[in-house]
Amino acid sequence: MSSTNIAWSRYCPYRAAVAGRPGRPRETTALARVKAWRRWAGPALAGYESRQPPMACRDDQSGAGAMHVRELINLPTPDFSFDPSVPGACVTGVRPYRKGTFRLNSEQTSGRFIVHNYGHGGAGISLSWGCAAKVKDVVRQFLTTSPQTEAAVLGAGVMGLTAATMLLDLGLKIRIFSDRKLTDTTSFKAGGQWAVSVVETAMNQQDLKAIIKTSYTTFKDSIGKGFGVCERPNYCPKPADGLEMVLNLLPGLLPARQRLDRLPFQNHTQPGFLYQTLLIEPPIFLPRLKSDLEARGVTFVDKKFASKADIFATVPQKIIVNCTGMGSKKLWNDTEMVGVRGYLAMLPAQPALQYLYSRNGYLFPRSDHVIIGGTTDRGKEDEDLNPAKCKELVDVLAAAFGQLAPMPMPIDHIDHPRNRRLVDPRLSVSD
Repeated sequence: MSSTNIAWSRYCPYRAAVAGRPGRPRETTALARVKAWRRWAGPALAGYESRQPPMACRDDQSGAGAMHVRELINLPTPDFSFDPSVPGACVTGVRPYRKGTFRLNSEQTSGRFIVHNYGHGGAGISLSWGCAAKVKDVVRQFLTTSPQTEAAVLGAGVMGLTAATMLLDLGLKIRIFSDRKLTDTTSFKAGGQWAVSVVETAMNQQDLKAIIKTSYTTFKDSIGKGFGVCERPNYCPKPADGLEMVLNLLPGLLPARQRLDRLPFQNHTQPGFLYQTLLIEPPIFLPRLKSDLEARGVTFVDKKFASKADIFATVPQKIIVNCTGMGSKKLWNDTEMVGVRGYLAMLPAQPALQYLYSRNGYLFPRSDHVIIGGTTDRGKEDEDLNPAKCKELVDVLAAAFGQLAPMPMPIDHIDHPRNRRLVDPRLSVSD
């Protein structure tokens, strides 16, 4: 093996295998390269990694490591069969989007210490553990001069559940107030990819970095522990804004994206990008959080608040953590809150799909369903179902995979150019 081949082998063992060994002819055909990769992969071919095509050897963002089309192995094409009239096939949720940035601060009023934690738009799950850690720090500081032993958490979505989990570490007795069943929360209706998307982040950059890093590392550390978290590749025909932000802000937290000469799917001929991120399945993650909280003595109270005065009259705890999401628009008179309605099409589960796909809408194959979204109806706060919209989302993606004729991007689609500022945190500046 030449010195050049030895150098390349440090980056990618399968290229070393392709290069051959002393005394053996060098294989140069595309088929030989694929065969060599398979020999190198060995027993792993039976597992998750085998379902990915051989990628560029160098994890760079310049495109220098882009892999050649001939070397790609196509991944399975989704089955886009969809009947929007089936009960549960179409889901509606409203993202609690806050102009400028999400609210994560404290105030003292009417003899209460209140910590606000809301307005995370489409990134609630992704930012949850990091924001919960900040809530914990704020409450810990307050407790240095306060004898309080109890705290109330308002809201039982992902922000409320993770904040309550963190607060238990301070030795507090926790009670959670919510007027929604877990399955009715926006968090439960989310797709579940880890990405900082549909959220404004005009805040202290060091705080933002800490929140993102804590959230990602906490989720990653929970893989294999029954929280519904796994690593997944995400293929995109264009850069994914919510992941690009993280790569730029915190280099090294995520694996660097790779550039591909084309996406590894039948009927895809355009170049694209490969990201490595996490998939969090809300139907597994949220019930696990709730059951763990109950096992640790946390009580849940079914209560709908009409106003801030109603909260103070009903909640006896002096420490209140407000995680009411869109409810904060009314309860705390927050005029910066804007609902961003989204639809999801819920296709039957397809276990052969072990990848995520974004930028023609998004496709997240989970163990319960294949999730297809999304829309961005800014200023819409109702959760009315619209089966036609769900079918449209499926058709847009089916067209991208060559299963239907090409179609124009709907104006309320998450990837329509008009919505770029709403979707990309790097561009999202309050109007």
